[in-house]
Amino acid sequence: MYTTNTEKYYKGENLNLSEVFNFDGLAEETKKLEQLNVQEEQPTAEQAVKTPTTSDEKQPVTDEAVARVEANEETASKSHASVVSTPIESNVSLSVPTEYFQVLPTAPAGHKFQLTIFHPNNTQQYYKAVQREHRMLKSSLPPGVWVKVFEDRMDLLSVMIEGPKKTPYEDGLFFFDIQLGRDYPKSPPQCSYISYCSDRLNPNLYEDGKVCVSLLGTWAGRDSEVWGPNSTLLQVIVSIQGLILVPEPYFNEAGYEKQKGTQQGSENSRMYNEMVIIKMVQSSTKLLQQPPELFRHEIHEHWKVYGFPMYERIKGWMELSN
Repeated sequence: MYTTNTEKYYKGENLNLSEVFNFDGLAEETKKLEQLNVQEEQPTAEQAVKTPTTSDEKQPVTDEAVARVEANEETASKSHASVVSTPIESNVSLSVPTEYFQVLPTAPAGHKFQLTIFHPNNTQQYYKAVQREHRMLKSSLPPGVWVKVFEDRMDLLSVMIEGPKKTPYEDGLFFFDIQLGRDYPKSPPQCSYISYCSDRLNPNLYEDGKVCVSLLGTWAGRDSEVWGPNSTLLQVIVSIQGLILVPEPYFNEAGYEKQKGTQQGSENSRMYNEMVIIKMVQSSTKLLQQPPELFRHEIHEHWKVYGFPMYERIKGWMELSN
């Protein structure tokens, strides 16, 4: 029963994912959601092989078509089985490739918030919020984002974000440690940027780890820009990817947006982007030399694909500047 888990937890145990998904109320809620998903999202073999028709006459279902559908279902089943077998894995339907959202047994010792241990102010609400967040992250992560959560510390997450195309951050990699705090979900999560270069390469990302985003309460904002009852971790990640790693980060600095559209502003922005590229080279070099163990495989695979194009792009910029 949940009571036993609660007693164990309040004896000083760390937040454990297995406690979240063994809670009877949440298990029942998840079961209902799964049934709805099956009814809404999984067509029958007959529905899957129907072809459009202008008449009301039903098209016959051939044995060959049914065989194709069954083969596809078998492939999907094998893909799902390849995911790490944990309670959270079995409770969330897959939409995002498994390598982008992973549940690992233990949090890394080097996680920024590893030593920050607490008891949630509202345990049941906290558990439900964590389950909701993980379900959403697993099904809806945008391209270029990797998230890892941990069975022994349900309050911690580690995130890797790929720099968006057509920005000075293109093909770069950015790392963040996140903790869902004691007052979560009433209060925003704690987020720390892990820097691999000296000084700042973005006005919103500080070398000491500070991340300036209105959703986190570290930057001015209003209405839906600040954390509220319906805010999610996915929104925080998308904000970092889409509002911080932008084509002209110079104008993210407080007050500098007034320079947009001016010759001075354009020149300052160009020079800032040149500085960013230098920092990106520094950061990428350090990452290759000392990759964080948690994302070592993903980093190596990323540079196998994007290393040479990034080199060619920077080489072209250097030739233009000369």
